Parts: sequence; C-alpha cells; structure tokens
Amino acid sequence: MATLVREERYIFTIGTESHVLRVQEMLWDAEPWPHKFRVHLPASHTRRAKDFYGETALIAAELVAEYLTSPTRSELASRVAGMANN
Repeated sequence: MATLVREERYIFTIGTESHVLRVQEMLWDAEPWPHKFRVHLPASHTRRAKDFYGETALIAAELVAEYLTSPTRSELASRVAGMANN
C-alpha cells in the first residue's frame, strides 16, 4: 500500500541549538493518522523518537517546540496522549 504525503521543512532555534522539523501532511493513506499533520521527532541520546499529530501544521509544530523546551516532558506527554484519544 502506498502513502501520499506532502512535506515541508522548518528550522527553529532553541537557545544555541537549531532543529529541523519535517511537517508532513497526509494526502492519502489506507490507514489514516489521528490528525492530518504529523511531525516525527527522531531519537537522540536524551529522548526516544516520537510522533506529534495536529489538525494544522502549526499545532503539530507547536507541540514539538513545547516538548523540546519543556523541563517536565511528562506533563506534555500526558497532554499529547489525551489529544490522541479524542
């Protein structure tokens, strides 16, 4: 099965670190995502890989930015989990 997505890249800086976000918009897929837009955050030595979904590209990107800047990632993780259940 094929998946058709449109992808845009955004660069943002937090402190001295630059991050590249690839925001994907699902155009067609046999298994739909929870929301139309997805940002995949790759794994690093300090975190696991994670996908963020949003009804708009901005919402998905803001969730990633909040996650990366949050000192307590567990609070945001529970918020994201709550959104996925809706």
